[in-house]
Amino acid sequence: MAIVCASPLMARESREVEVAAALATRLGEPLLLVGVMDGEPLTDAVRREAQRDLEAQAERLHLPPGRVSCRVRSDTEAVLADEECRHSRWVVAAAEGWRTSAWRRASLPERLARHGCGPVLSVRRADALVDWMRGRRRLLVVVGVDPLSPTADAAVGFLRELRRVGPCDVLATYVCSPLEARERLGIHTPVHVEVLEPGLRDMEALDPAVQTVLLREVREQVGDLLGEGSVEVVLEPGFGRSADHLLHVALSRGADLVVVGMRAQGPVKRWWHGSVSAGVLRNAEQAVVCVPDTLREPRRAQPPRSVLVPVDFSDACLRAITQARSMVGPGGRVHLLHVHRRRFGETGFMDHSGVLPEPPREHEATLQRLWDLVPRDEGARALRWSVEGVSGEDVALAICQATEREGVDLVCLGTSGVTSQAPDALPVVVARELVARCRRPVMVVPAS
Repeated sequence: MAIVCASPLMARESREVEVAAALATRLGEPLLLVGVMDGEPLTDAVRREAQRDLEAQAERLHLPPGRVSCRVRSDTEAVLADEECRHSRWVVAAAEGWRTSAWRRASLPERLARHGCGPVLSVRRADALVDWMRGRRRLLVVVGVDPLSPTADAAVGFLRELRRVGPCDVLATYVCSPLEARERLGIHTPVHVEVLEPGLRDMEALDPAVQTVLLREVREQVGDLLGEGSVEVVLEPGFGRSADHLLHVALSRGADLVVVGMRAQGPVKRWWHGSVSAGVLRNAEQAVVCVPDTLREPRRAQPPRSVLVPVDFSDACLRAITQARSMVGPGGRVHLLHVHRRRFGETGFMDHSGVLPEPPREHEATLQRLWDLVPRDEGARALRWSVEGVSGEDVALAICQATEREGVDLVCLGTSGVTSQAPDALPVVVARELVARCRRPVMVVPAS
C-alpha cells in the first residue's frame, strides 16, 4: 500500500512532498506523487511540463530507485477515481492552494477523507512532522474522542498507526455539553441554581459525578495504546461548534497534530448538521489527520462482566438475578436497581442535585430489601454486588440512565407476563421500550 502525496501544481511549492517522503521511508512503503491541475485546463504541453517537474522533485528526495512514481491528474475528481489513492495506506495533501467556490467549499483533503481514501494528512507546520518521522522529537497529538460516536472509534484506532511511525503524547479530548451529559446520565439539576456549590453554577461546569463517568467512558474507548508516549484525558465542556472547542485545546496545549474521524454522509446532511472534521480541517493552525469511519476496527465481542438487573421484588426479578450471576462469572459485577415511579403530587425533588433517590421515608427500607436479594452462597461471594434506588416518571428512561452511569455490559430484565398491582411493578411494555432505547444489550428472561 503506497503513501500518496497530492499537491496543487499551480500553487507555490509547499512542504507536503518532504513530509510524504519521510513517512514513506519510515514505514517502508512506496511513494506516489500526484500533481493536480486544480481548476486549470490540462493540455498535453502542460501535462509534460508538470510531469518533468514532479520527476525532478522525486529525484531531490533521494529515495531508493523504484520506490517513487509520479502522476499528473487534471482535477480532484480524477484523483478520487485513482485506484492507488482509494487503497493507499496514507494520503498526504497540502492544506493550502486548492481552489474552492461558494457552492463547494470542500478542499481536496476534505473530499479525499469523505470518499474513504485512507487516512488523510493535511500538512501544516511541516518541520515538526518531518523531525518526528525522522526520530528527532516526540509529537503532541490531540485526538477528538466521543464514547457515543463511531467516527471517534476510527480516530482512536488510528493512534496505533501513529505510534508505529514514532513516539506520540496523546491528549484524548472529549468536547461535551454538561447539560446533555447530565440528562443522559440522569443527574438532576436543581431549579434554584444557587443551591449548588459555587464552582458548579457556571453553565459550562461539569458535575463531579458526571466528570467521573465521562473520564471512565473515554478511558474505555481509548483502551491500552502500544508504543511510546503518554495518554491524557481532557474533558472540554462547551456549547456550539465542537470543532472550535477542539481547536482551542490544540492551540492552548501547543499540539502538533489533530486527529479526527469523518463520517461519509450526503451533502444535504453535511450542510444541515455541519461536520466537526470539516471545521477542524478548514480552521486548524496545525496539521490535521482525517480518518474515515470506514476504517474503524470492529469491536471484539466479549462476555459480559457487569450486568444491571431492574428489580420490582417479584419472582421474575429473582430469575433475572440468577441469570445475571451465571453470566458474569467470578469477579464480575451485578447491580440491582429499583425504580420508584414518581406519582402525581409527590414533592421534595425540586432542589435536589444529582440522581433522584427513592422517597426519604422509603429509601433505607428499599436498599435493605435489595441487599436481602443478594444470594449468600459461596458462588455469590465471588461476585461484586451493588444496589441502587432511584425515582423517575419514565421507568425505562431511568433504567437507561443507570446503565450509562454504571457502565454495565448488559441489562437482564425478568418478565412474568402477568399484570401486577404492586406500586413499582415493571410492566411488560418496559421490556419493549428498553430494547428500543437502551444503548446496551438487553436480555429478557421470560416466565418459566
